[in-house]
Parts: sequence; structure tokens; C-alpha cells
Amino acid sequence: MTRTLDTALLRAHAVGDLEALVALYHEAAMQAEDEDCAGFYLTHAYVFALERGDARSDLLRAELVRLGRDSIAPPEAAPNAA
Repeated sequence: MTRTLDTALLRAHAVGDLEALVALYHEAAMQAEDEDCAGFYLTHAYVFALERGDARSDLLRAELVRLGRDSIAPPEAAPNAA
């Protein structure tokens, strides 16, 4: 991750800018040098997108599924953990 991107993420966290956090974490995922880092950043982008009801959550989830970090079944179809 570039220093500029890191600084932008820190600023967005400091002010609670969820819209920026979705975009910035997605950008970090696209710049990641390996799949584990990409999955980490995509997960953050996805969680912030869900938190704000952002339409990008579907795209982010699809990317997580492609990386094998989420399942294809929608969350409501998943069995309850006991």
C-alpha cells in the first residue's frame, strides 16, 4: 500500500467516513501484492459497505467469493451456529 493510501485510510477512520473507507479499502485490495492482503482489504471494504448500506457490497462480496473468502450461499441461507 502506498503511503498516500495509508494516510487517506487513517484520515477516513479518524472522521468515520464510511463511504471513503469502502473506496479506499477496495483500492488497497486492488493494489495488494498477494491474495491474502487483497482478501484482508476486501473484507474491510465489504464490512464498511454493509454498515452504510452501500450498493457496492454486492460487488465486494462477489470478489470475496472469487477469492474463496466467502460462500456463494446468501448469509440468510447459512445454518445457525450453535
